[in-house]
Amino acid sequence: MKGLLGILLTTTMLTIAHLPGAFAADQPSVPGLDKESLFSADKIEYDKQNEIVTAIGSVEIVQGERVLKADKVIYNVRQDTIEAVGNIALLEPSGEVVFADKVELQNELKTGAIRDIRVLFTDNSRLAAQSAVRVDENTVIMNNAVYSTCRICETDRNAAPLWQAKSSEVEHDKLSKTITYRHAVMEFYGVPVLYTPYFSHPDPTVDRLSGLLAPSFKNSSDLGYGISVPYYYVISEDKDLTVTPTATTKAGLQVATEYRQAFRKGNIELDGSLTYVEERDNNDDKTGDKEFLGHFRGNGQFQVNSTWSWGFDTFVTNDDTYLEKYDISDADTLTSTAYIQGLRGRNYTSISAWGFQGLNADDNSGDIPIVPAWLEYSYVGEPDRYGARFDANVDALTLFRTSGQDTSRVSASGGWHLPYTTPSGQVITLDANIRGDLYYTQDQLENPFDTTSETTNDFTGRIIPSLSVKWNYPFVRHAGNTRQMIEPVVEAVWSEALGSKNTPNEDSLSFEFDDTNLFGSNRYAGLDRVEEGPRLNYGINLGFYGSGGGYTTLLLGQSLHLDNETSFDEGTGLEDELSDYVARLEVQPTDFVKYTQRVRIDQDDLNLDRNEIEFRLGTDDTWFEVGYLRLRDDLSAVEVEKRNEVYTASRIKLSEFWSTYGQYRRNLESDGGSIDAQLGLEYLDECFGFAIELKRKFTRDRNVKPSTEVGFRIRLLPFN
Repeated sequence: MKGLLGILLTTTMLTIAHLPGAFAADQPSVPGLDKESLFSADKIEYDKQNEIVTAIGSVEIVQGERVLKADKVIYNVRQDTIEAVGNIALLEPSGEVVFADKVELQNELKTGAIRDIRVLFTDNSRLAAQSAVRVDENTVIMNNAVYSTCRICETDRNAAPLWQAKSSEVEHDKLSKTITYRHAVMEFYGVPVLYTPYFSHPDPTVDRLSGLLAPSFKNSSDLGYGISVPYYYVISEDKDLTVTPTATTKAGLQVATEYRQAFRKGNIELDGSLTYVEERDNNDDKTGDKEFLGHFRGNGQFQVNSTWSWGFDTFVTNDDTYLEKYDISDADTLTSTAYIQGLRGRNYTSISAWGFQGLNADDNSGDIPIVPAWLEYSYVGEPDRYGARFDANVDALTLFRTSGQDTSRVSASGGWHLPYTTPSGQVITLDANIRGDLYYTQDQLENPFDTTSETTNDFTGRIIPSLSVKWNYPFVRHAGNTRQMIEPVVEAVWSEALGSKNTPNEDSLSFEFDDTNLFGSNRYAGLDRVEEGPRLNYGINLGFYGSGGGYTTLLLGQSLHLDNETSFDEGTGLEDELSDYVARLEVQPTDFVKYTQRVRIDQDDLNLDRNEIEFRLGTDDTWFEVGYLRLRDDLSAVEVEKRNEVYTASRIKLSEFWSTYGQYRRNLESDGGSIDAQLGLEYLDECFGFAIELKRKFTRDRNVKPSTEVGFRIRLLPFN
């Protein structure tokens, strides 16, 4: 509407750009025609006495990026009115197209009437009305109007769309960019299902506008029947807020909020929730009291300049089982951090603080560390003419607990690295490194396995030199459309911790030997534990690569410790002189099929101590995947527990608009069973969507019982 009325309002002066047969060249121009407009027609008539210009046949008015076409246009210069008749079409600069049968404008072209108007918006939504009145240059009121975002049926253009909103009066306010309905009826396939005396939504030129979003419904055996009705509030161009109250029959009201704000050099996202419910003990029995439960989560990133940035990421709750019960998160540990970091060339600096919250039943908050300060610095030098480079690293942190050992550590290292490729294609890499660690511990137990033993405060330190040479020699040949590769890899490493053997261990409590750490001078994840002694790491890479992009690769390797005793605990796979075998197999013949398997094989009896399988088949629309993990219980490693479970998930596109999806996870141990399951059915087209979802949780965690939930959500595009 905007463009059509805008053209007719502003086109009070027209110039004849192309008037075939209308005037002779020496005749005066039509009075009042704007020289910035292009005007053409099959026939032009000018009544000088009444000052009326009539354009007939293929009338076209071009003004800037707007194009107006009609069968006939009558312009009364004296009364300053315009009348356009027949097959009126207007192409807007924004891409919208307006159609009408008749347009009449008057009152200095600021008001008027339009008959049988139809608008095709840029998002392919459509609005049609029997008539329209332009109240002023920013407001249009339409009578007996219909709006829908659904496509017209190609086989029956008179058929009702999937949904449409009908109203006796519709107002389009271009200042607020809203379309408002009065006495509106929502129809599905032509059947009225909902009446509302008032309804509004943003016009398609608006990306964001405050208002209610589509509700969702659910029925949970834990929370009862529930309904969520989000409200989206645009605070300003750079910030918005979503408030979602959820009412349930068994747990009352929960209110969740999400706040977003964009800054010139960053952004933040915050969300939280709160509810006031009956307090329950670990057996899910009511205590008679009531309590507030909730969570807060937020993150932000800000760029100070080309080098420095800072940010935060926090997640906390005041109840261990709240997040799981309300399906917010299934995390066992929540992590919060704030940081400042700089990156310039090859150099990196970071200063951060960390906090953790354990949600497992056996977590003791006093034992969970808090890291108020952690400094990391890394310098990587430029390669010299031989390709050699130096690096330096500094790592310093302080860690404390409300009850238990506190630790402060400063670590500094420097290294020299030289990669060299021989003329025959052999790759030899030399590494030399030296590191020094200094620790100060408070309240350290003399016997770590006896919590009643005496505690001490002590300084400890060590120096760790290390040397390594790595050799790999890839052999490649072409056989038809396949490229074959065989690459043996051998690495000799020596390192030793000189100094105290009683340094604390805070960051290397858990360890798994696999294909990712087969090679390296220190296979521990952190700095507190050090791999010592001479050893030999060796393996072979095999690869088959097709011309169409498919490939198959295999890595198989082992480690040999030349000392009789290693620094690794029993059950890790590296405790003996000869380590377990590790292997990784990847098969991807096409983009639609991928199989990956990682294993650790006991070198004594060839049993699988670890077996991880991932298989995916399909496209982005239709796919199936299955995963399997078997991990032997390692009692000597913290947080490494016996696992034997299978996971499967799938999504199937049944037709153009229908899809079904689901997932299932099961513990395969004799005392295990199903863990969780999900099954859903979804419909989504260009204007409407809904999903029905069934979830089942089979496990119990204190006051969170096994539960079944049925959810239903709808979408009316483009409203949500």
